[in-house]
Amino acid sequence: MQLEEFVPITAASIEEVLRQRFGYSEEGYDDERRTRPRWPFPGTVELWIPDESGEEEYVLAKALNLSPKGVAILSDDELSIGMTLSIAIHQPETTFVGKAIVRHRTENHRGHRVGLEFIL
Repeated sequence: MQLEEFVPITAASIEEVLRQRFGYSEEGYDDERRTRPRWPFPGTVELWIPDESGEEEYVLAKALNLSPKGVAILSDDELSIGMTLSIAIHQPETTFVGKAIVRHRTENHRGHRVGLEFIL
């Protein structure tokens, strides 16, 4: 698969990169907590966080792991559960762009660990 410079986030586009890098497969996956496997995926993530005035704040975060349905990030910014934001995930092959919803947030000594679900 030849990837373009900017690729919309879809389950298929994420699966393709995971397949190329890690041999991604859901075959034999069995985890009662998650519907899809997660893969370690360090990299830079750009976020555009909406504020109360309708403007967007641009911030950077660190990707921790990736699945076809979402990404875990580490952010210095506190993101509200249920918030919808724009996202770009930069990788050597391409940049994935789309929208995501904040589904989980845990604070730790390194910042905010946030689970984002892609809006597919």
